Amino acid sequence: MVLKKYLLSAACLLAMQGAMAQVDGVTGASVQAANTSCCKGKKDCSKTPAEQLKTRLQKLLSKGIMLGHQDDPVYGTTWKWDEGKSDVLLTTGDYPAVMGFDLGKIELDSKENLDGVPFDRMRKEILAQHKRGGIVTLSWHPWNPATGENAWDPKGDAVAAVLDGGAQQQKFDAWLKKVSDFILSLKNDKGQLVPVIFRPWHEMNGGWFWWGANSCTPAQYNQLYAKTYRTLTKNGCTNIVWAWSPNLGSEKTVEAFLERYPGNDFVDLIGVDVYEFDNDDANYQTNLKNTLDVMMQANKKINKIPALTETGCRGISQKQNWFTQALWPVLQQYQLSYVLFWRNAWDKPQEEAYLPGVGDGAIVEDFKAFKKEKKVLFVKDILKVKK
Repeated sequence: MVLKKYLLSAACLLAMQGAMAQVDGVTGASVQAANTSCCKGKKDCSKTPAEQLKTRLQKLLSKGIMLGHQDDPVYGTTWKWDEGKSDVLLTTGDYPAVMGFDLGKIELDSKENLDGVPFDRMRKEILAQHKRGGIVTLSWHPWNPATGENAWDPKGDAVAAVLDGGAQQQKFDAWLKKVSDFILSLKNDKGQLVPVIFRPWHEMNGGWFWWGANSCTPAQYNQLYAKTYRTLTKNGCTNIVWAWSPNLGSEKTVEAFLERYPGNDFVDLIGVDVYEFDNDDANYQTNLKNTLDVMMQANKKINKIPALTETGCRGISQKQNWFTQALWPVLQQYQLSYVLFWRNAWDKPQEEAYLPGVGDGAIVEDFKAFKKEKKVLFVKDILKVKK
């Protein structure tokens, strides 16, 4: 037994030493890829950081639905870039269980992402969220590699151009390297990789992105997702839980939902994005229920971790009881991993703020009441669940 403990400690020490490396300012590119994280139990030590996170997500799935918020600790409806601040923390006294960040513009060697968040600050907040016991999800809105415009430019046959043999393959391969470098730079104080959910190529059934339904065939999309998975995996990203999420679709069938599903080998978590943009709570409830019904039916075939990967009500500050009367009556019917509300944009809070900030009136009290629901989980709640 003493010998086994010694060998385990030695193996962990070697893994930690192998994880130490110099870090680039933007991507955090490591000279040497980190090994999987060490842990006390032999069973857990055999798992990668991603496998450990998947196990935790499965455990939490039976406890309730985690609340998530995009860009939560970097800006809010009335502030930006303050340290230790959060609209969720300010209104409820606790951090969200899940925080989302976007890697858009990292492919351009920018110091900041598409919403102005410095990548160094993003890395810092990801590590802080992990340290407090929370979970992180990453999305990516890369520029169109064919036209040079942003992700919302569907022109240029860009997906075909980035696949193997395409005119932009070399450029895109370099982009994937920058993404993997950043993800590999996410290490805790012991030099161990921090696991994250990564959700590339989302809302692929819509027509607004260059990887969307109007810009590539299902086969081309699947090749894009698989190429991303294989490249980042080959680069050593053992800390990624892979997510796939279409948008609310007009045709709510299992077949339509899974039309661009990359395959079980590439996906760990499925989700859907559903918003209320029209100030019609009843319509939102119908869309949300019908879409979640289809997703859960589809999940019977593929058996993945389900989530509501993006949602929110535009103009939330003007609502009275949206969380308890519009959202929760539908949401509580489903066993979901998390619900991620999109960002509270400091520069356009009326147009793009999806959780209340301080001073937003009655909706703040409604959000507090929503938090008190036993099945709604914030970071302190998930800390009570043994990893």
